[in-house]
Amino acid sequence: MSIWQNLFYNKSIRRLRLMLEAVRMGDFSLRFSVKELSGEERRMAEEINAVIQEFREMERNRVGQSHFYEAILSEVDTLQMAVDYKGHVCWMNKAAIMGLCGFRIDNLDNLSALSPSLPKKLRELKRGRNQLLTFTTTKGEERQYATTMSEMVVKGISYRLYSMQSVATILKQGEIMAEQRLIRVLTHEIMNSLTPIVSLSETLTDNLTDNKESALTSDDATMALKAISRRANGLIQFVERYRELSGIPKPVLEMVKVGELIHALKALPALAQGNGRRVEFEVECGDRFVAMDRGQIEQVLINLLKNASETSATRIVLSASVSEDDRWLIISVEDNGGGFHADAKEDMFTPFFTTKQGGQGIGLALCRQIVSNHGGLIGAEVLSGEKEEGARFTVRLPMRG
Repeated sequence: MSIWQNLFYNKSIRRLRLMLEAVRMGDFSLRFSVKELSGEERRMAEEINAVIQEFREMERNRVGQSHFYEAILSEVDTLQMAVDYKGHVCWMNKAAIMGLCGFRIDNLDNLSALSPSLPKKLRELKRGRNQLLTFTTTKGEERQYATTMSEMVVKGISYRLYSMQSVATILKQGEIMAEQRLIRVLTHEIMNSLTPIVSLSETLTDNLTDNKESALTSDDATMALKAISRRANGLIQFVERYRELSGIPKPVLEMVKVGELIHALKALPALAQGNGRRVEFEVECGDRFVAMDRGQIEQVLINLLKNASETSATRIVLSASVSEDDRWLIISVEDNGGGFHADAKEDMFTPFFTTKQGGQGIGLALCRQIVSNHGGLIGAEVLSGEKEEGARFTVRLPMRG
């Protein structure tokens, strides 16, 4: 090998080594000057520059995408936080920073400044389950978050991704959606009553004010007036039902023994055994006392049991238990009566919405209002099995005693 070939070889090896070091370190600012080079040496330097440029473009796109996704996650209302297996907080979105401590934290244990119990509760969360996380801050504030934890592995490192949404925000969103659905129902019902009233009254007016002989007979006029009266009375009854819904008194709380509350329901005529129907009561917390308006909560449970009995159910189960964190009394009514259509779930507790023939759509709306006034929650879900389907309605009341 000549001296010139040896020089070219050494320079090329040096440039390749620098390129590989730059790629390994993620430094793509490297660029060789080709101004005074020629021949194979120039082509080699140009190829290395082209490779570095491609890496630079790929890194720019990766960083741009990373910033884009981070910007999106930072704007969502849900608190998002990524934590490694050592408890190091690798990333928090804006909602998590503002919603928790007000500043970015380095370790999960730093959350003890907000609540001493919070780091432990987050570590004990089970993967993939939506769980209610309740804790008291050092300032005495009680906070509740619907929290999920998922696990992921990036470059061989395991991370936990926590997603937390304030229960107060969820309830507020639910109230807004319920109000919107209520407005739609009210508008529909009122228009159904007013449209025939207006049409018939205009027809009668036109015939009475026409100089020509009226085309309506006395019988036609009587039928029209009766129709107007009937629709007007129907509208009055509708308004009365709405007044009944909005006039629920504030609950008067007293300490009620859970076992006695459930025992009183067993005497309901609607729950009579027989005709192939079996009614079961499963009470795990009969000796516990809970602060509630007994009459109102009894009415809620009676409505739920009555609804179950009006289906084709052959088995109805009322169960009562206390949540794992001892903060909620959970009462559920379950049946195998075919369930309900998934599309009806969102409107289930909306006033005047009903899937029953001749139903008024008041019962479940009253239940939701009463439970909400107690600081509780009520929900519905469809139960699916291999042989039968059904429904479960669940009431959660705070354990105040």
